Amino acid sequence: MKKLFSMFVILLLFTLIGCGNSNDGKNDTSSVDKDNLTFIGTIKEINGDTAIVSAVLVEGNPEGDVFVDLSVNKDETFQVGDKIKVEFDGVIRESNPAQINTLSVELIE
Repeated sequence: MKKLFSMFVILLLFTLIGCGNSNDGKNDTSSVDKDNLTFIGTIKEINGDTAIVSAVLVEGNPEGDVFVDLSVNKDETFQVGDKIKVEFDGVIRESNPAQINTLSVELIE
């Protein structure tokens, strides 16, 4: 009986360990890569120093909207319809639209 109880406890522990959450408390973010990443997109809307840009953030994913901080490039005046190249740190906050940590923005067209 003691052996059966021990096996039950071990099985229960393995079940609990297997069901654990391993996202390290990062419920609303995902990191694509440790290196800085870039994407090209089109500005859909501008509100102050932020813009909603339509782009593919990660290769293989569908096009979507992302908030971009335009204040990182004070030398350029951006307009709706502009095509821009954006560099970010690889962290994508899962919201709608997605949010990133913008490192640089440059006008392409």
